[in-house]
Amino acid sequence: MSRKVIVLLVLLLVIIGLLGGYCFNLNKGIVALTELQTETNNQISNMQISINILNSKVTSLKEETASQTADIEGKISTLGTNIEDISTRIEDIPPTIDAEGLYQEVKGSVVEIITEIRGEEAIGSGFVFHSGRYVVTAYHVVKGANKVNVILHDGTISTVSRIIFCRYSDIAVLTLEHAAPVEPLTMGDSNAIAIGEPVIAIGSPFALSETVTSGIVSQRDRFITIDLGEGEQRAVANLIQCDASVNFGNSGGPLINAEGEVIGLVIARIDPFEGDGIYYAVSSNKLNRVAGSIIDNGYFDYPWLGIGLADVSPTEALSRQLNTISGALVTETMAGDPAAQAGVRVNDIIVAIDDTPVRKAADLASYLGESKSPHDWVTLTIIRNGEKLELSVQLAERTS
Repeated sequence: MSRKVIVLLVLLLVIIGLLGGYCFNLNKGIVALTELQTETNNQISNMQISINILNSKVTSLKEETASQTADIEGKISTLGTNIEDISTRIEDIPPTIDAEGLYQEVKGSVVEIITEIRGEEAIGSGFVFHSGRYVVTAYHVVKGANKVNVILHDGTISTVSRIIFCRYSDIAVLTLEHAAPVEPLTMGDSNAIAIGEPVIAIGSPFALSETVTSGIVSQRDRFITIDLGEGEQRAVANLIQCDASVNFGNSGGPLINAEGEVIGLVIARIDPFEGDGIYYAVSSNKLNRVAGSIIDNGYFDYPWLGIGLADVSPTEALSRQLNTISGALVTETMAGDPAAQAGVRVNDIIVAIDDTPVRKAADLASYLGESKSPHDWVTLTIIRNGEKLELSVQLAERTS
């Protein structure tokens, strides 16, 4: 064998060895890569499983959160309803009254009225109205007096120069010689009062000046006959009934609501021999109308229908085959007066005036007292022998 062949063989063996080593290493690398891929695939598979589990948890959490959100929204809605209910109940709670605070606020405008009647001294109450020049009181406090003085809160004696009154409302306006250096009391709207709302009365019962009593409004639009003294009695309308105790000497004093507004002028109480807890005040709207006219014009003309009235009793209603006792029964008509001239008859039942329902005699009297004047026309809706009629009546001025 030649030397060249040997060299070629040796070179070939070297190349084969190198190729074998390379193939071995390559195969080893391929095995390693295969194992890495397998491991990577396993990790990806595990990660996918983890992602699926996480997605499941997220979905569950979303559902749970949605349920909790709905529950919270439901509770919020219920809470809102409860808050509204509580607010409504709070609004329904009757207001309280700060008697001490109100007294301090208004005391300077409440006065004591000293009268002399046939040599005898009497005491009543009143308050500054409209301006420091005027004081209002009950007519029966100054009726027949030959001397009247007003005692202000600071003790100053003020002389009265003129007295003008409306006996049908039991209201009198006193003009002072010198204006009192105090503010008039604020007048409230008596049509806005609520049954049961708290009130205070201030006056001088039995000469006990600046006496304060408290109570509630028991009813409104009462119509009662009161004793004006010396045998004179008058049916007075537009009265507020309350249970704030008043006695002789309180007449003419203010009835005040929780806002410090005058809603009435005290004029009467139930006869002590008959009972207690029933007291009356002329409504502030009636007082404004009457006293305002006296101050502006020097008089107040009271409207007049010319009829006697009574409430409809159950017996009366049943005898007429009526299913209600609402209405005012005409008990008397005065010849030549407006109602008689318009055709109103005794035993007619008035159920409305100017489309305003009349449930009792007081409703009719109150409507006339606060809303109408002499010469005004009104429409009366009446029931006569089971038939409903409407009559137009022109009011006159009351003179008796």
